Order: sequence, then structure tokens, then C-alpha cells
Amino acid sequence: MLHEPGSDPIYRSSFSRVAEPEVRGGLLTWRADALGCSIIGQAEQAPFGLRLLDRDDGTVDWQCQACPAHMQVMMSDGTVLSGLGYAERLTLSLAPWRLPIDELRWGRWIAAEGSRSLVWIDWRGAHPLTAVFVDGVRQEAATVDDDRVAGADVILVLTDQRTLHRRALRDVIGAVRPLARAFPASWLDVEDCKWMSLGTLQVAGARPESGWAIHEHVRFP
Repeated sequence: MLHEPGSDPIYRSSFSRVAEPEVRGGLLTWRADALGCSIIGQAEQAPFGLRLLDRDDGTVDWQCQACPAHMQVMMSDGTVLSGLGYAERLTLSLAPWRLPIDELRWGRWIAAEGSRSLVWIDWRGAHPLTAVFVDGVRQEAATVDDDRVAGADVILVLTDQRTLHRRALRDVIGAVRPLARAFPASWLDVEDCKWMSLGTLQVAGARPESGWAIHEHVRFP
């Protein structure tokens, strides 16, 4: 997905074999010729992660590989996009439609100068889970809503919300028919709303810091 203020989003998809991204010493690289782009990212903090689900029938492991990171995206037409970014890896040993989730809230915030980050995951349903990480350190007493995220002594307030997309899963993978056929019909109705918001991080005893957040709310059938 490519977003530019004042223009409709551009979507690219492909169902083809491609090498996985590589991460070495904080440097992330990925080349996807089928999508017409390649990516280079340099992480500014050490990776961190969490096992989100551990059951007899499967596990879900989440790894934040880079946040914040200085990212560069090279397009096949010669266009180069540069800025602050994020990369994660999600490893599942069970089918995604078997996840015990009714709602998912996920997001990441990066300070304007790229020195600090806040990442959150919030599962609601049969297996509730809330995890908030500030600069890679998990926070106690965490809470997550669509307009604010809080830990024991931090609050991230989200304002100036801009909708990036509001789509069902069938809209995302509908053009890739082999992939669409792999999902149960009901799961194609999963609804995803993604935003970009201005975020202000308030930490006890420190000056507020501003930056941008990408966050989403997913509803499962």
C-alpha cells in the first residue's frame, strides 16, 4: 500500500516466490521484484518480542525486528522513499482463523527525531492480552484504546487521525485467487481499519514528545 496526501492509495499484490527479508546486525533488507520495490532499513534499537499464544494446538510468536528504523524504499521507476519505519515478524504454528480473537488493536509510534518508540498489541476475546512496549521495554498496567495507549507511567495520546484504509480481508487478497481460496469464506469478512495519527508521548517528569503513529483496529467474524 502506498499512501500520499491528496491521492487515492495505490495497492500492489503478487502471488509468487520471493526470498524472505534478511536481518543482520540491525540492517534489514528485502527485495520484491514482483512488487517493483526493494527495502533497506537500519534499526536504531535492539529487537524485542513476546509469545502471544502458547497452547497445545499451536503458538504465536511476535518479534519486533526494528522500531524505530531509518527506512529507504526504492521503487522500480527510480522513486526513492525515505523516512522512519517499523518491521515485525509474526510466526504462527496454527491457521490464523483459529486464533482466539474477536478484536485486535495494534500500533506503533515513533518520535519525530527517531529516538523513541512505543508499540502496542491488544487482543480481545477468548484469549485477552495487552502488551505495550516503550523503547523495547514492556510496561505494567497497560491499556489500549483507539485514541490513547497507556502504561504504568506513560500515556500516548493520538489526535489528527487520518484513515489510511477501511477494508475487509476479501478486498486485500481478492485479487490473489489462490490465496483467497485457502481461507474459510466467513474469515474473508474480517474488517480492518488503519489510521495514521499524530501521537504525543507523556512520561512522568519529562517533556511531552511528538511523533507519528500507524495503528489499526481489526474485527474478526
